[in-house]
Amino acid sequence: MTNALRARLLSLRPRTATGRDVVVAGVVAALNVIGFAGLEVLLAGGTAAELGLDVAAITGPARAGVYALLVAQSAALILRRRAPALCFTLAVLAQILMTPLLPDLVSIRGLATLVAAYAVGAYAPRRVAAVAIGAGAVAEALLTVALGGPAPIPDGGPAVNLLASLASAVAVYAVACFIGVYVGTRRQLLASLRAQVDAAAAEQQSRAERAVAAERSRIARELHDVAAHHLSGIVVQAAAAERLIATDPDRARESMQWIRTQGRLTLDNLRLVVGLLRGADDAEQTPQPGLADLDTLIDDARTADARVTDRVDGEPWDLGPTAELTLYRVLQEALSNARRHAPGRSIDIHREYTPSACVLTVRNPAPGRPGSDGTAGAPGSSGHGLVGMRERAQMLHGELTAGHVAGGAWQVRLTIPRPGGTS
Repeated sequence: MTNALRARLLSLRPRTATGRDVVVAGVVAALNVIGFAGLEVLLAGGTAAELGLDVAAITGPARAGVYALLVAQSAALILRRRAPALCFTLAVLAQILMTPLLPDLVSIRGLATLVAAYAVGAYAPRRVAAVAIGAGAVAEALLTVALGGPAPIPDGGPAVNLLASLASAVAVYAVACFIGVYVGTRRQLLASLRAQVDAAAAEQQSRAERAVAAERSRIARELHDVAAHHLSGIVVQAAAAERLIATDPDRARESMQWIRTQGRLTLDNLRLVVGLLRGADDAEQTPQPGLADLDTLIDDARTADARVTDRVDGEPWDLGPTAELTLYRVLQEALSNARRHAPGRSIDIHREYTPSACVLTVRNPAPGRPGSDGTAGAPGSSGHGLVGMRERAQMLHGELTAGHVAGGAWQVRLTIPRPGGTS
């Protein structure tokens, strides 16, 4: 029952700011009318006479005019958000026009003037609010005294009555305006904090999306490097074994054993990557390949009937885990491309350590004519291998070039700068 009533009330609530202002204006108008009607009841009941005050009765036309001005004053509140200064001006004007309609010693301040002063503080700029409140109080005090309003201090004289009226108007309007300023400032602060929270949430979401995209790219590189290297070797060896089955069964058997070994190694590496994705503890503790595994990688290529020469110049220095993994993966991809696109050809590997960088060069004879950009028709140029290698190099602020060189060879060159090294 309570929930249904609450839902019904919520459905009746105005959905726009103007609708809410209309409701406020209606409520204030009702309170103004009720308040003035209560004042009339008190005067008619002889309360003024009991206090020794000579108060004249309110005539019919004057009564109707006061009620009309109270309602009109309240109707001005519809503008309290869109034009708060105008709303306050209309409310004060209606308050002034009520002065000659009331008998001596009788005054009533419409509730709408207080709400309008509050609206000026809450919705108007601070300077506009100060000017409006000051001008409204002065105008009300001057015109009220000029129109013969009630004398707050009997026999005090026009000057005293003017000062008293001005002090009353300033005090009432200033307090209402100050409350409006406080509420408006607090509303702006909350809106600013909410905007900052929304901006921070959007930035966090953007960072999370970028992190997911980067991680997805990293995983794709790892899967490509692992699968492409081993599977390309398996395909080459399977083709060789197929040709040797009839002529050289022993060598065909060796090729099949190598294929089985490489297949098992491929499964182990894929389990490692999948384990990292799942967050398995044992997978996280498995070390990534580095410089110590380069010899094994080269030996595997030689086992797959590739003629590989390896040369190292300079004194090796500590690359770091990420750089070692990049060096390993680039060499792995280069060997895979060489076996796939130039099977049986020689592969030259050259590692050079200088004080400023580590340079890996892999070169092999490759048929085909380079295009205008130096990569058309190149091994792996239509896939993701070269893209992945370049991304790895860029992560280390290094450089990777791949393309045809003099003599019809295909060359992959990776340069990894040494942190703090000299050029």
